[in-house]
Amino acid sequence: MERRFTEIDENFVCTNCGKQVEKLGYSCRNHCPFCLHSKHVDINPRR
Repeated sequence: MERRFTEIDENFVCTNCGKQVEKLGYSCRNHCPFCLHSKHVDINPRR
């Protein structure tokens, strides 16, 4: 079965509010915890 989700746990700068977001260390994060902005980043979204 093809894996459709790649878990990436890394620091990033929010493209909406500009704050530095630290990695979780145990899972991935797909939104900014400060402004709750998120981007859809799946390569293979659900159909």
